Amino acid sequence: MDNVDKLSKKDIRDYTGLELAFIGDAIWELEIRRYYLQFGYSIPTLNKYVKNKVNARYQSLIYKQIIEELDEKFKVIGKRAKNSNIKTFPKTCTVMEYREATALEAVVGAMYLLNEEEEIKKIINIVIKGE
Repeated sequence: MDNVDKLSKKDIRDYTGLELAFIGDAIWELEIRRYYLQFGYSIPTLNKYVKNKVNARYQSLIYKQIIEELDEKFKVIGKRAKNSNIKTFPKTCTVMEYREATALEAVVGAMYLLNEEEEIKKIINIVIKGE
């Protein structure tokens, strides 16, 4: 439990953008999965819906929708992550889409680590309204 206490005491600015994106990626997928699970869809249908929302191209769109509404600290985190030294890019999206997706994941990761789950829910609601 000692390591968990240390994690919560680390200042959010001490994490790199890619570290925040690393945790944010997991949180994003978990929240999207949780949302779709409530409808009782079959596993193949669940996977289809989740795959449509948990990919760089879609996350890039969401990032562009929310960036102006974010608190300044999250704007800074998103910008830092977007400009991170990313070495490889998938062929399924553009470099900019991947950078923006990384920024969204970093913002979500920071919100999670700062215990601002309500802010994450606001972003998920944008996803839901877009359907």
